[in-house]
Formats: sequence, C-alpha cells, structure tokens
Amino acid sequence: MRRHIPAVIAAAGAATLLTVAVPTSAHAATGTFTYTHAYTKLPVTLNNPADASCIQTTANGPTTNNTSSNVTLYPSPACQGEPLGTLPPKGSASLAFASVVFTAP
Repeated sequence: MRRHIPAVIAAAGAATLLTVAVPTSAHAATGTFTYTHAYTKLPVTLNNPADASCIQTTANGPTTNNTSSNVTLYPSPACQGEPLGTLPPKGSASLAFASVVFTAP
C-alpha cells in the first residue's frame, strides 16, 4: 500500500498544476447583438458574444445592442483605427461597420 502513496501525491500535484495552468473562461456579454448584413440585407444575430475579442462583420444598416455590454464599432475588419462610436446596452444605430468589440460597462 505504501508504494501507491507517492503516485497519489504526484497525481494530486499534477491535477493542481493543470487547474492553475488552464486559463479561465472569457466573459461574455449576455444577450443578443443584431446587425444588418451589408450584402444580403438580412439580419445577423450574435448570441452572448465574448467580451474583449474583435469580431469581424460586414454590416450596413440597422444595428441593435441588446447585450449587457458596450459595443465599439470599427470601420476596419481588425478593430483598428478610430472607432465609429460605441453603443451602450439597449442602444441602436444605423451605419456601416466592419468589426466590433464588446466591453463590460
């Protein structure tokens, strides 16, 4: 029985290390973000989008932020350059944009 004790301790140590090494899950905006696709003119809905990640879009038209986060709209596909503006939760606008970033208010 004593030969198994070091193996149990090693396994417990490895499990603890994995718990610390694995990153925590990203926060997500709760709700939906809906925009009008620039080419199809159909509505596109993002459900519970991740915060702090650039999401590329092809939007032109009515846009509604029904999430719990602010959404910053960019004219470029890589969330770079001067933002077009920020929509707060429950905000709406009608404009063209190419990428968005959600941030907690």
